[in-house]
Amino acid sequence: MSTGATTTGIVRAHRSGSILIPGNGVTDTSVDVGRLDGRVAIVTGSGTGIGRSIALAFAAEGANVVCCGIDESLNEATVGSIRAAGGESVFVRADVRVAGDVAAMVATAIARYGGVDIIVNNAGIGIHGRIHEIVESDWDDVIATNLKSIYYTSRECIPHFLERGHGNIVNIASTFGILAFPAYAAYCASKGAVIALTKQMALDYGPAIRVNCVCPGATEAPRIRRFIDSSADPAATEASLGALNRVMSRLAQPEEVAASVVFLASDESSFVTGHALVVDGGQTIDA
Repeated sequence: MSTGATTTGIVRAHRSGSILIPGNGVTDTSVDVGRLDGRVAIVTGSGTGIGRSIALAFAAEGANVVCCGIDESLNEATVGSIRAAGGESVFVRADVRVAGDVAAMVATAIARYGGVDIIVNNAGIGIHGRIHEIVESDWDDVIATNLKSIYYTSRECIPHFLERGHGNIVNIASTFGILAFPAYAAYCASKGAVIALTKQMALDYGPAIRVNCVCPGATEAPRIRRFIDSSADPAATEASLGALNRVMSRLAQPEEVAASVVFLASDESSFVTGHALVVDGGQTIDA
């Protein structure tokens, strides 16, 4: 939805949170407001970091947001923030590694809102280690959380999308799916597979269903912040992490990643599918 006019006056508005703020009129100008108005979006892993920022950004753009995760308090806090700003959201406890939880999550979203338009597969974990150092249970946990969960959510949502004639899937991958990184074998393998699966699903289900992924670089998150603050030299540690994003030389903010997800979920990207959108401050510039 957009507002506009061909005469001067108050003809434009922009969204700040959930509040529409009028601006000075500009002739022949149209500014998008509520790019996801009325749509229903499921966001997994919405309790902290990038997932929380995606949920908040979607709600600010008018979406009804189904927040999903295993930590009730964190996800309910996200829901509370959305509702406090005038948005609509609900929390559904779901472990994305469990097929039954995912099926119930999607069924709950459809029952509450009448359908689902967007699924954001954000839930993910990572472990440190080379192949011979990783115990099998940890390997399986990373693959189940980062990759197999997308199989579960897609298996539940795609028939619904096909019946409705439209749908949008955004997977959160990583620059670690593009670049090798020392001693992150399981994580790199899982995220590389997410990128490949994104392309395959886009090919198999287009044009009715668009499927894209976002590849963030090093991004500010509670887990990263705890690692920085617990190091011997927090300033040096933060600088070294920021340097991974070699052109911008700083950590990305989760809101910056969320903005790219809003773009891919909205009609602004109507001709974009099968794409891995890199949001990395130049980390993969030579890839």
